[in-house]
Amino acid sequence: MYQIASIGLLKVVLACLLLSGVSACTSTAVTHIVPAPDKALVERALSGAALDILHQTPTPRIAPDELLSLTPEMAEFAEQAVSGQRRDADKVRALHNALLLPESGGGRGVLYESAATYTPAETYRQRRANCLSFSLLFVAMARHVGLDARINDVAIPPTWGRVGDRLQFMRHVNAKVNLRHSIDTLVIDLDMRNYRAYYPQHVISDRSAKSQFYNNLAIAPLDAQGGTLANRFFNLKQALALDSSQSFLWNNLATLYRQQGLNDLAEALYAEALVRNPQDLTAIQNLSQYYRQEGELVLAAKLDALAYQHRESNPYYQYRLASKYYRNAEYQQAAQRIESAIKKHPDEPLFYKLAVDIYDTLGLTRKAQKAQQKRERL
Repeated sequence: MYQIASIGLLKVVLACLLLSGVSACTSTAVTHIVPAPDKALVERALSGAALDILHQTPTPRIAPDELLSLTPEMAEFAEQAVSGQRRDADKVRALHNALLLPESGGGRGVLYESAATYTPAETYRQRRANCLSFSLLFVAMARHVGLDARINDVAIPPTWGRVGDRLQFMRHVNAKVNLRHSIDTLVIDLDMRNYRAYYPQHVISDRSAKSQFYNNLAIAPLDAQGGTLANRFFNLKQALALDSSQSFLWNNLATLYRQQGLNDLAEALYAEALVRNPQDLTAIQNLSQYYRQEGELVLAAKLDALAYQHRESNPYYQYRLASKYYRNAEYQQAAQRIESAIKKHPDEPLFYKLAVDIYDTLGLTRKAQKAQQKRERL
C-alpha cells in the first residue's frame, strides 16, 4: 500500500514511519502543536462538493465483495492445488506453490508487479500482483479450501518510491494462516526471501484490507486507466467508509485536496490524520510543509523537530545514513551510524553485513569478525 506526498511540497525524505520507537510523550506533543481539525471542513472534504465531480461516475467500479471472491475456475484451481493434502500446513504450502510456480511447472505463475492492484479474479487472470493483490487472492482461495487465513499487516523497513511528482511511502501486507490442532501459524508472502518474522506485524480485518485496496487504486499513476480526479476521490471515500481509522487514508485525501489548491480542506484533513495516528510522520511532514508555505514558520519548525526526533530513533534511518556515508568514503561516520542502528535493532542481518564492510575498510578486523559471527547466527 502507499502513502503519498507531493515532492514539490515534501523536502525531507520520509524514512521513519513503520519501525520508529515513538514515545507517548511525542504523540502528545503532536496534539499540542497541531490545531484540532475543523470538523465542518472535514465533512465538506468528504462530501467532494469543492471538487466539482459529484456529477461524474467513477470507472471502473469494483464492489467490496469482489475483493475476496472466487470464480468457479479459481475455486477449482484451489481445490486441485491442495488435493491429497490432509494437514493444514501442507495445504498452505501446496496452495502457495501452485500460485507461484510457472505454468511449465504446473502452477499459475503469479509474478510481482508493484502497480498491479487487482481483484483476486484479475490477479488470477493477469498473473501479476502486488503484495495486497496476492494476499487477497491467497486468502480467498485458502478460505475456500477450509483454511483460517487472514490478511497480515507487516511493518517493513521504511521504503519509498517516486511516481511523477509524488513520493509514495510503501507499506506491506501478506497472509497469515492459523493451523488447526496447533498453536502455530504460517505466514505466506509473495516474496518469502525478503520477509522477516521479527518485523512488527498484526492481523487486520477484511474491511481494513479492502480499504487499503481502494487506497492503492486512488493513488495509482496519473496515466493509469481510470486515474481521474473523480476516481481518486471516490476510491479514497470508499476506503474511508470501510475503515476510517487508518491515518494514511486521511493523509492521501488531504494531498489530493492540496494538489487542487484547496488548502483549507487539506489542512483539516492532515490534522484529522494526526488525530487518528499522532505518529504518522508522512502527515506530519506534509502539514509542516503546508504551514511553511502559509508562513506559519513556528508551527512548521516544531513539526520538523518532531520528525527529526523520530528519524533519529529509527534504526533503518541510521542504516540508510550509514550506507550513504560508506558510499561517500566517510567511514568513521558510517561506523557511528551503523553501530547506532545495531543498538536500536540488534536482530537485523542487513546491519551486520554493512558493519562488516565498514570495519574491514577501517582495518578493524576483530570488530568485523564479531559482526560476521553475529550475522551468521541470525
